[in-house]
Amino acid sequence: VTYQMKVPCTALVSVMMLGRSLSGMQWIAIFVLTGGVILVQGIGGEAVTSPTEGNYIVGLTALTIAVFCSGFAGVYFEKLLKGSDTSLWVRNVQMYSWGMLSAFVGVVMHDWENVVENGFLYGYTPLVWLVVLLGSGGGLYTSVVVKYTDNIMKGFAAAAAIVLSTIASIAFMGLVVGWMFVMGASLVIAAIFMYGLPKTNTEKLPTRKGGTQNV
Repeated sequence: VTYQMKVPCTALVSVMMLGRSLSGMQWIAIFVLTGGVILVQGIGGEAVTSPTEGNYIVGLTALTIAVFCSGFAGVYFEKLLKGSDTSLWVRNVQMYSWGMLSAFVGVVMHDWENVVENGFLYGYTPLVWLVVLLGSGGGLYTSVVVKYTDNIMKGFAAAAAIVLSTIASIAFMGLVVGWMFVMGASLVIAAIFMYGLPKTNTEKLPTRKGGTQNV
């Protein structure tokens, strides 16, 4: 639940770093979207009791930091894409090069013996390659979304994707949902429409005589 606050956090960081202006209705839509995603992702969840006791304060603090880091990273990436003349593809190469380096370090630390024995691409079936292709395409598509819209719209698209994937699971995998999904999906759809409403100009108000009255 706490991690879903990344959408309002992203909006707040966008206002602070990029000077973006959001109307009151758009802020309401953002929080409605957050509530909808929480309800949708809560379907089918069962309480799991851990054999070890955790520290609630430490866990909540770590989640809060993760939320702010996620929002800051997304907005900073948007600023890099829109604040320079460097092409989208060059930026992607720069960003993913660090990801490839960190992933390779992880392979060396945990699976190097298996790589030496069986080869780096051992176990890469056509289905695995398809997953890799979809993941790569999703990353590029996300960059395009951020470049030509913004991170807030990306959050709305991600929420809609969660609803659509759940509907697909209902159709093809027999997933059973209840009132939480119906209410959550309704909130997500309502939030999308609310966020897309045009901003109202409140600088002038109509008078009864058909003229305008300054506020």
